[in-house]
Amino acid sequence: MTAISQPLQIVLLAIAGGLGVAAGALLGRLGRPRLLGKIGELESEIARSEAQSRDQSRQVTKLRNEQRALSNFTRLLPNIARDLNRSDLDERQIPRLVFSLVDSIFEPEQILLYMIRATSSDAERGQTLHLVDRAGAIDVPPSVTKIKVGDGKIGWVAEAKVEMLSEDWLNMTRTEGRSIEDNHPLLRLDLVGPLVHHEDGKDKLLGVLCIGNPVSRPRDEKLMLQMVTNLASIAYTNTRNMRRLRDLANHDGLTGLLNKRYFMSQRLGLLINAAEREAGALSVFIFDIDHFKKYNDTNGHLAGDEILKSVSQVLRDNLRPGDVACRYGGEEFIVAMPGARGAEGIAAAERIRAAIAATKFPRGETQPGGRLTISGGVAEFPVDGTSSTDLILHADQALYQAKAAGRNRTVRFQGVEIGGNGDETLWIPQADTLGDR
Repeated sequence: MTAISQPLQIVLLAIAGGLGVAAGALLGRLGRPRLLGKIGELESEIARSEAQSRDQSRQVTKLRNEQRALSNFTRLLPNIARDLNRSDLDERQIPRLVFSLVDSIFEPEQILLYMIRATSSDAERGQTLHLVDRAGAIDVPPSVTKIKVGDGKIGWVAEAKVEMLSEDWLNMTRTEGRSIEDNHPLLRLDLVGPLVHHEDGKDKLLGVLCIGNPVSRPRDEKLMLQMVTNLASIAYTNTRNMRRLRDLANHDGLTGLLNKRYFMSQRLGLLINAAEREAGALSVFIFDIDHFKKYNDTNGHLAGDEILKSVSQVLRDNLRPGDVACRYGGEEFIVAMPGARGAEGIAAAERIRAAIAATKFPRGETQPGGRLTISGGVAEFPVDGTSSTDLILHADQALYQAKAAGRNRTVRFQGVEIGGNGDETLWIPQADTLGDR
């Protein structure tokens, strides 16, 4: 260590002595308790400054998170809003689009979407919310995959049709003095909002959106939640309205069966393509009501319309799973039966004929034979034709055979082989032409 010169030592001792004298003088003037109090005040001020600094840091972090969430939201909103408003949107795509928007705003750990499904059993027991989709690390217990409107917090929001935040549940004035229980401990219900459609002056419940444990909670989080649920409600309403319009365009207005245009231009062609691609079979059954003109002349056209509706209902009740029925025109109907080969096709057709013959229709006793009956013909792909035109033509020719044989029966299309040299075969259908079918 370097030695300090004697003059410098004298200076340092003088300074130290001065400080000691000053401290002694300060201690003498303030006294020890007051000095310690001043030190305590300084320490408290430092602690307050540190707390303010931490609070400011938290505020800065929160603002940054909100800014990030807002940036994500403004980036995603135009595309998601466009997708939700597409005329060809499939209803099954809506939850994922809504979840993307929710995630961009709130960054939650859980998202649940419940929707009302109109079923006869629900109508009897009251409306029920069905879980249609979820996101996040959660195994939803079976007990909450269906929730009756009014049950627990989710059911309460559905019934009241109001948005609720986690802190709102603590304010019992919001729940009319009632304490509302959780639906299940695993469900985090920090933000819960109803999907509502305003129709005919009333708010119609569509579903409930549940958001759990969000990382980001914007200052206007309830308004943001309302915006998401409103967009989802619009998407569901538009999609269902478009489906209803398509159904109206593709179905016969009287019977509710597919109409000829849609059946011929879309469904039958797709079924033929599928049968060809899978090397499968397809039978086509065409039938009409026997002596329908006589029924109309005897009972009037309004009664005839009711018979057409009643026959269509019996037809629907006797279709196999996957069968497609169409009102082809007037009193004529067609059924496409995917997978049905000759014997199976004629058996399915005969079951429909027998069911109609066994049904007691109004004024059916005025028909020849004392009941209302049908006659029909069956053709099979690819044996009797590989196009919709050929199949329907041959099935119709078999129908004429059924008429010629006495009506109230089904006939499998058959051809008569003539000529040929063994390499080619010409088939001429057997058919008769009748006046009153």
